[in-house]
Formats: sequence, C-alpha cells, structure tokens
Amino acid sequence: MMTTIFRPLVTAYASLSILLPAAGLPWPLLLPACLLALLAIGELWVRAVTGRPAESGIPAVRAGLVVLTGLLTLPAVALLLYPLGARVTPIPLIAGSALLATVLAVIGLLRLYFGRHEPGGFDDEPGVPAQRVAGQTPETSWSHRRATALTAGAILLPIGLSLLVGGAAIRRVETAAHPILPGYLTVALNGWAAGITHPVAVPARGLAVPVRITSSGLPTRIEWLRLRVGGSVVATRQVTVMTGKVYALSVRVPPLPPDGCLRPIGISVGDAGTVFYAKAQTGRGRTAC
Repeated sequence: MMTTIFRPLVTAYASLSILLPAAGLPWPLLLPACLLALLAIGELWVRAVTGRPAESGIPAVRAGLVVLTGLLTLPAVALLLYPLGARVTPIPLIAGSALLATVLAVIGLLRLYFGRHEPGGFDDEPGVPAQRVAGQTPETSWSHRRATALTAGAILLPIGLSLLVGGAAIRRVETAAHPILPGYLTVALNGWAAGITHPVAVPARGLAVPVRITSSGLPTRIEWLRLRVGGSVVATRQVTVMTGKVYALSVRVPPLPPDGCLRPIGISVGDAGTVFYAKAQTGRGRTAC
C-alpha cells in the first residue's frame, strides 16, 4: 500500500524538476509536466485526507477531487508565499509545491500506518476481500458516514486553506507600507478644443481656448501660466494650483498675422503644457514661412 503514496510523490518530484528554469526546456514539455505535477499533488491530497481508494466511494468523484485539489494547490502556494515575504517566482513556487507534496506524503503514510492498527482495520492488500471474524457484523452505517465525512473534508480542506491563506495575503497587502506614488501636473485642451484634429483658424478678434489643469500628489503652489505663439511668450499670469484639484481655464489667443503661416500655440503651467497649430482666419494665401 505504500506504493500508492510513493508513486505520486516521485511523479511530483520528477515533474517539478522538469519545471526548473535551469532545465531550459521548451514550453510544449513544461505544460504537460506542470499538469502532471499538479495531478500528482492532488492525488497526495486525496490520499492524505480520505485514505484508501475504497473509502472514497465513486471513482469519478475521486478523480474530480484529485483534479480540484491539484488545481487549487498552485494558487494556494502562491498566496502562502507572499505573507512569508518570498517572491512569487518559479523557484519558490516549485520549492513550495515540493514541500507540500512531501508533507502530504508523510500524512498519507501516517494515516496508512495507524489505519492498519485500528480495531477493525484492514490488513489486506488491494483487490483481496477483507476477512471477517465469525460472528462479526459489518458496520455499514458507520463506514458510510465516515466515508462521507472524509469526502467532504477532501473538498472543504483545500477550499478553506485557499480562503485562509488568500485572506491573510490580502490583509497583509492592505496593511503593508505602500510606496508614495509620484505626483503629477498635466495641462490638456478642454471643451471644444479637446477635439482639435487640424490647424485652427484664429479670427481677427482672437480666440478663447479652454484648457484643463490637473494636479495630484503635489503640494499647493503658485505656477506661471504662459501662452506661446511661434515659440515666443506673448502672455503670462500666475495661477494657484492646489493638490487633488482639476481647474478649467480659458486662454485667449491673440489675432495672428494674416500671412497664411501655421504657428504652434503652446499653453503651459510650470513644466507641463500642450500645443496645437493655428493660423489667421483671413490671410493673403500661403507665403514663405
């Protein structure tokens, strides 16, 4: 009966060794090895919780438990690594899975050893019917309840472990110190100007351009708002920028020379700014610019 424990344990060890980055194998080999390792660990889970195959009832149910516990193993190990301060990388995941397989195999062997020495325990090998002492009555009801409890335990234990470890990991993330995010200041065209896709025609009376200023994570301060036309500053004023605020301003672009030339219009606040191109609405046609 010990071979039923050692066989999946050796399979898990061999499959996990293939997954080591040092092996350098292609992914078509790594994927089956990963699935085989998880199924082997799932088999060890079921052996450790439910014991012998005869105790788990319908074979299809046992196969489903093997798949379920195997697939839950990898996220459970990953969630357990974070509270322990280990990085969730291939080497810690492989080492944690190998350690889990070893612990489950030890539990399965202890269960097998103590099960053989229980009153009414079975000492027969697989496939050999159990021999009862004359006058002994089978405890069918007790065996059925015991098998049901073990099957429920095989389902609930991995789920409970995942919830417990996952809750601890989430709690650790929430309470751990988080790095301070860098602040930022942005200037963007707003309103109708946000849809500018081609050069804007500036009428003779000038043009009011709406802009949006966003500040986050920076202390409240006074910045210079500058309007540049063709690289030259034509207007400035001071604005107070408070942290966590969004401001909507209107910047008036003065009339442009009616020479038909395109000019970059830059609007900046501090080191942040935005640019679009414009020309006079009435011009004498394109000239050398």
